[in-house]
Amino acid sequence: DMDLHRKIHQLTVKAQIVDVADLQKTVAETIAKELENPSLFQLHKGLLGAAADLLSAEQLTQMEQDHEKHLKTLYDKVEEAKENAGDMEVMDARVEIARFAAKSLPKEKALEAYKDLLELPKISSGKKIDALMESSRVAAFYGDTIKSDNFIEQAQKLATEGGGGDWDRRNRLKVYRALSKLLARDIKGASSLLIDCIATFSCNEMCSYEEFIVYAMLSNLLHLPRPQLKEKILDGPEILSVATEIPIIIKLVKTIY
Repeated sequence: DMDLHRKIHQLTVKAQIVDVADLQKTVAETIAKELENPSLFQLHKGLLGAAADLLSAEQLTQMEQDHEKHLKTLYDKVEEAKENAGDMEVMDARVEIARFAAKSLPKEKALEAYKDLLELPKISSGKKIDALMESSRVAAFYGDTIKSDNFIEQAQKLATEGGGGDWDRRNRLKVYRALSKLLARDIKGASSLLIDCIATFSCNEMCSYEEFIVYAMLSNLLHLPRPQLKEKILDGPEILSVATEIPIIIKLVKTIY
């Protein structure tokens, strides 16, 4: 949940937020009730203020025990699939474990679950790319940009050399690469990738379309020649379609133009 990651970052850097207590409550409820992730709750407990009382120590312990039971059930499904079904069913069971781990378990266990998925003998290149992109999101959520970049590089190599890069996966990977470059402050490298994806954006798991447009506009504001800035940014139909949602950014670009 990269939106949750941004909210946690706002609390961490003490951003100028209208209602800190409301944001703390939102973050606490998301971690506790939607993700049901006790380790993440404990990791950020110091940021949550009064909302940290949402879960007691006993409730956190109970949640961890429930997760262990559920994880055992999921591993039993893997063994059952190995004995009574085929490779596809084994892979589906492994995917279920990895996604549960990403949602509700610590970072290390989540990445280990994806590693087990990627090591399956008959997993397709396309499914490997999916697993690597999901692994990169787990790493990025916890601020591990080195691992996140490594997963993206592996996925990109598979997409270009391994034959697993259909149009949708290549397009989504371009967004992942662009946002990774933004984090690394490679604004010029990110800008060209971002503008290429404006018309085909489909990575809502990373950010909203409006947020993506803001990233594309601000990064290209620094690097696009003036005629292209007008053609691709100010007069771009996709950007005009969300202009009312980002009036301050539109005004900034027009003023600088």
